[in-house]
Amino acid sequence: MHRTGTDGTGDPRRWWILGVLSLALFAIVLNNGLLNVAIPGMMRSLDADIGQVQFIVDSYALALAGALLTAGTLSDRYGHKRAALTGTAVFGAGSLVALIADGTGQLIAARALMGLGAAFIMPGTLAVLVHVFPPAERARAIGIWSGASALGVAAGPVVGGFLVGHFWWGSIFLVNLVPVAVVLIAGALLLPESAAAKPRRADPVGALLGTAAMVGLVFGTIQGAKHGWTSAAPLTGFAVAAAGVVAFVLWERAHPSPMADFALLRRAPFIGASVSILLLMFGLAGTLFVLTQRLQFSLGYGPLKAGLAVMPVAFAVLLGTLLCPVLGRRAGPRGCVTAGLAVGAVGILVVGLADRGYPPVLAGLLLAGAGIGLAIGPTTDVVMSLVPPERSGATGSLDMTMQELGNALGVAVVGSALAQSYTAQAGAAGLPDAAARTLDGALRIAENAGGAAGQALARTARDAFGHAAGISLGVAAAVVACGAVIAALLIPGRREDTDAVDDTGPAVAPAGQPVPARQS
Repeated sequence: MHRTGTDGTGDPRRWWILGVLSLALFAIVLNNGLLNVAIPGMMRSLDADIGQVQFIVDSYALALAGALLTAGTLSDRYGHKRAALTGTAVFGAGSLVALIADGTGQLIAARALMGLGAAFIMPGTLAVLVHVFPPAERARAIGIWSGASALGVAAGPVVGGFLVGHFWWGSIFLVNLVPVAVVLIAGALLLPESAAAKPRRADPVGALLGTAAMVGLVFGTIQGAKHGWTSAAPLTGFAVAAAGVVAFVLWERAHPSPMADFALLRRAPFIGASVSILLLMFGLAGTLFVLTQRLQFSLGYGPLKAGLAVMPVAFAVLLGTLLCPVLGRRAGPRGCVTAGLAVGAVGILVVGLADRGYPPVLAGLLLAGAGIGLAIGPTTDVVMSLVPPERSGATGSLDMTMQELGNALGVAVVGSALAQSYTAQAGAAGLPDAAARTLDGALRIAENAGGAAGQALARTARDAFGHAAGISLGVAAAVVACGAVIAALLIPGRREDTDAVDDTGPAVAPAGQPVPARQS
């Protein structure tokens, strides 16, 4: 096994390697951007309601989040390169299945398979990065690697909009195969292999319990919006989630080689960084889920135009990523993350309030993207600085689990707020029950009715949807604002403080560096 990036010099091919690692991340982020603009066409083609669409979106994030801890442990044991390339192959296979799916069940299964592949890509690529880059360059490399996700956000809606506008909605999965092929070929030639000297054992029971907890939580949230929060379906989901959490904690505490590092989970920098990124991704995922529908349903944009309208958020993320090192030198990780979350919350709120025309939406997207760019890199760097490189796979998987749980909950909670608010607004406006369930259903009824009555119904339904979108985006903004408060309280003010001794035990410094003394 190669041991690069731990002696202060790094692998001589590290920037080429970073390109391959970034492309792998780009591919799995591109997938979600492609899907968002295809939602209206998918709903019509598959006759799916918003709850089914939420499961299509969330099956990917749930499979990813549920498998991440196991994937990180396995990558540390069997090799980070093997994990990254195996995950890429599985992701490609899932894309092929989704390409030919002709029902919601098949598409949900295909998306879950893609999520399983992504679960091995994310910690595998991050672990390789940590190994090939010396500590002095690691923060910059992580920022570039994270910035690849912004490119995926930018390219996804545009490419997806073009494909949906010219072909059929399933063609969005075809484009995934291009980066998959490049990563498999270039990765086999360039990536060095690395693994932990004393890896932890796999814990399939823990993985199943953790997955059950997350699936129950998201299922309960989605069903609560459809059937009411006191009905059997959401209560069952929340009961499964609670039982899963309790069983997971008890099992992991008794396991000789637990997936979850409880000592790490008690450290304030880890909690602050992980919760901050969870709430940030919650806001981003929920915002894109609502906005891509609002642009098409309420403002009448086509898929390609909607994709182009969302694209500026990604360039703003890149700008925030570039500005982060400058701000970080002055304000440290705490200042970067807190400022990023605060700016992001304001941006999402502006998008929610922009109910007339695109310019206010653009302003909000630019603010939200810049905030995300400022916050996303430092949170990952803080987490990875708490452990030596040989534990980077398992630790990176913990960080990624929080991100994907944020993605899943963002779509579930914000999407449920959208569905509930629309139903309430449409009902208050006097729309018939069939039109009050979904905006797409209302527009179909209006089209069939025709004439002045149909136009009035469509206008009322669009107004109700616009108001509901504003409410749901207000929820997303409030959650991200809470993340800013948590970051200000728990994330260290200086980069070196992340390696300091705290009350939970001894410090773990980056490999090749001495353990620093406690900071006053």
